[in-house]
Amino acid sequence: MSSRTVIALALVATALAGSSPALAQAAPDTTTTTSTTTTEGGTTTTTVETTTAQALPPAPKPEEQIPRLDERTAFMVGRNTVKLGILAFEYGILRQLSIGTDPPAWAARAVMDVFIPNFHVKFQFLERDPIWLALKVAGYYARLDKNSVDGHLIDVPISLFATAKAHSRFHVHGEATYIFARVQGTGDLSKAQFNGGAPIRAGQLGLMLQYRLTRIFSLTATGRYQVYVADIPFDASSQIDPYTTATMTGQLTPGVRHPWEVIGGIAVLWKHFHMIVGGGYGYYFLPGLNIANTRKTFVPDLSLAVVF
Repeated sequence: MSSRTVIALALVATALAGSSPALAQAAPDTTTTTSTTTTEGGTTTTTVETTTAQALPPAPKPEEQIPRLDERTAFMVGRNTVKLGILAFEYGILRQLSIGTDPPAWAARAVMDVFIPNFHVKFQFLERDPIWLALKVAGYYARLDKNSVDGHLIDVPISLFATAKAHSRFHVHGEATYIFARVQGTGDLSKAQFNGGAPIRAGQLGLMLQYRLTRIFSLTATGRYQVYVADIPFDASSQIDPYTTATMTGQLTPGVRHPWEVIGGIAVLWKHFHMIVGGGYGYYFLPGLNIANTRKTFVPDLSLAVVF
């Protein structure tokens, strides 16, 4: 092989090595050291090249996500996440889809002679910072067997939640809910009530202001107002005697047509534990069912939940 061929191959190898991506990612530092030594026989010059590889700086760790308030907001619990609380049991099937049930409705039988199984689905259909939108559909079924009533109630609240980030520490959570209810059975269904409040067909608006003081601690202010209400039609029948059956149709009329409530409180949101504590004044709305009491009173607000 001629000397020209050897030189050409060396040049090609050098060009390929210079274009290698691996070398481009971490370019080496080359230091050339030249030393001159003088002896009796003459002068000797020695050149030494030292190559030092320089590593890339480590990538910064991603910032841990700040816990979000998912109750009565457009935020979600998250994919494969279970939330067990006194107001809701929730399971995140997907990042934007969850299912659950409301324990207070099940527990209502402890203070009222009524059994209320229920189920809800929540779907976040817009997630574009600083705006989030979610839809929640719930269904409640209640057996009514007191006050000369033997029937059942179907209650279907449909809620639209909107969350807007006005500032990195300040969120506005809005809610618009329509409640559809139907009562059927026997007896005097005009007495079908829950602690004085009659089931209704209504439209309600809610607003929550959340100001985050620290990573886990927030101040909240909540308000709710019933802007629209309609009487509920019902059908009932009664056996007056062995030979007579009476059929009755009527309307269930709520005692207060435009109930409202205002609540102030705090929210403490750790990664695996959420707590909301507050209190206010107005007409207390039964959680989930959104049926309001018939008189103004102190309104408590308490929610405790573990998340895993």
